[in-house]
Order: sequence, then structure tokens, then C-alpha cells
Amino acid sequence: MSDTQLVPDRYFELIDHDTERLLAMGERDLTAQVPCCPGWDVRDVLAHTAEVYEHKVRVMADNGWPSPWPPADFADRDPVDLLRQAKADLFEEFARHQPDEQTTTFSPDDTTITFWMRRMALEVAIHRYDAELAHGEMSPVPDDLALDGIDEMLRVMLEVDESEDVPTDHPVEAMVAVEAAGRRWLCDLRERSVTITTDSANPAAATVGGDPAVVFLWLWGRVGDERVERSGDSNVLNGFRGRLVECSQ
Repeated sequence: MSDTQLVPDRYFELIDHDTERLLAMGERDLTAQVPCCPGWDVRDVLAHTAEVYEHKVRVMADNGWPSPWPPADFADRDPVDLLRQAKADLFEEFARHQPDEQTTTFSPDDTTITFWMRRMALEVAIHRYDAELAHGEMSPVPDDLALDGIDEMLRVMLEVDESEDVPTDHPVEAMVAVEAAGRRWLCDLRERSVTITTDSANPAAATVGGDPAVVFLWLWGRVGDERVERSGDSNVLNGFRGRLVECSQ
């Protein structure tokens, strides 16, 4: 368990708040375009988030990946109604399990229900930002969640063992530091692996830093380079950006 992880009640609070905010954006205008996601409008954001919620409900209920997926009727349903129902289903499913109960996840290091509490809180944080951006009414990502989101992106999404044989179009080999609120993640990028450490003072070829919320959004490609503090080798940073895009598809 990472020391950035939050307690279940905090994840529930954040999921509830951000889902309601996302619903409010959908009720305002589903056709507003999302600037950071070309081709997406707010309707797509709500429908996607609802589908992700319902998918995780099935994962936890069945302790396995649902197939086929998604259900055929999802595409025909109103996205506001679908997301509202998906939120209710998600909380009902969480209530059926203990946080440390074992379940199917995509992380070999965390196979508990808490993994999905964390993942869903971060999922909706990103997508309510997408919908807010479409309406020009962004609200901040809390620092505690943003730091947890930085940690998840780097240590769950990006980190990969050489034995997993995950291909990359960005075979940069260098150390990159990510810094926020006094914390430092050192990313050892290799052609066939990425290793993340949080207790290393070793030098980095490049560094990305800033306020936790901004760094979190930058890692997910929601804000531009001008919003973070970048230093060091620009080619390494470009390769790092490419690896982030690959791992978050």
C-alpha cells in the first residue's frame, strides 16, 4: 500500500462529489466539446465514466473481467441517467465488500477492493475536469487526491517489469524526477522496463514539478507543459511524455 493512499471514506466522499459535479456539467450541456480530448463532448465523458463504473461493479461482483462488454443497451441510454444509476450501483457494490477483500485488478501489487476505490476516485476526478473544461468552469483537484493520483500514475500505470515485455515507441533510457509538495518520485526509464522509487536522492536527467493538482493533470495530458516546472534534457522529457501516453490509453 502506498503512503499516499486515502482511507475508504475519503475515496467515497471524492467519488460522490466529483460524480455529482460531472452530472451537473452534463445537465447543463451535453454537446460542449472537451478541448483536451479532441472528438469528445460532455456526452462522451458521462457515458464513458458510467461504463467504467458499471464495468468495475461487474469485476468486483464476479471477481473477474466481464465478457462481452459493454452491454448493448448502454449506447441507447441517456448518459445523465446512466451515470446516475452507475454511481448508485458502484456504491452498492462497494458496500458488499470489505476494503481489504481480494478481487481481480490489473495490479500484481494490489488485489484488494481498495484498489478500485482509489481507481474510481481518480477516474472521475480526471473526467469531471474534462467536463468542467468544456464549460470553462474548472474546480481544483484536492492536494491529497492529486498526490495519490501522481503515485498511481507512476507506480501502477507507468511502472513495468522487463519480464512483462511491454513494447514502447519511446525507448528513452534516463532518470526522470517528478516532484510535488515535497515528495519525489524517481522514474528509471529503460527500453523494456520502468522502475519507480520514492526514497532516492539520485540525480535525474530531467525533472517535472509543481503544485500537486497541476502535476497530476499534466501526467494525464490535461494541461500543457507551460503549467508545470520542467528542467533538464528536453528529449528525455518528450520521451517521458510519450511513455505516459502509452500507459494511460
